[in-house]
Amino acid sequence: MIDAVAADLRAGSAETDSLAAGAGVSWEYETFTTSDDPAISRFMQLWEDRRRPDQSIPSRQAFEIEDLMEWLGHILILDVIDGGADFHYRLVGTEIATALGRDYSGRRMSECTFGVSAADVIGEFGEVVAARRPLVRRGHITWAPDKSWRTFRSVHAPLATDGETVDKTMGVLLIGDL
Repeated sequence: MIDAVAADLRAGSAETDSLAAGAGVSWEYETFTTSDDPAISRFMQLWEDRRRPDQSIPSRQAFEIEDLMEWLGHILILDVIDGGADFHYRLVGTEIATALGRDYSGRRMSECTFGVSAADVIGEFGEVVAARRPLVRRGHITWAPDKSWRTFRSVHAPLATDGETVDKTMGVLLIGDL
């Protein structure tokens, strides 16, 4: 897994959201622009530190594997398609795939089933593209294989090869009381 991550890495105010459950699967969360979770805050600081003075958004190439070791297994990298109309799962960390009981790496978000509509999930990640800054979420999820109601916290941040046009996003998803 480290080799896959390494290869890929080298080449406020809160609002409450809830998505309707489908087949007993649901999530509820709040969205923030800051975090009191130390691991999430460190990722946000890393994103900020990787911005160059001449760009508002860092590129994926600004992050080395060594920078991300703390979150290895919890990283999610998406390619942005058509400005956020869809996303391609470039990397789903092993801890995320295990906790959720599936690995969508290599697939388009619109092709996946979540228990909620793909359009809703695409919309959630589209918010990161539109915001052009990291967004933090904290809440509960029942996507786990055993359908237990688990806590999660996450941060997802935009990336831009040219420093301006969001073409990828990268985030950290921590499930349960880690």
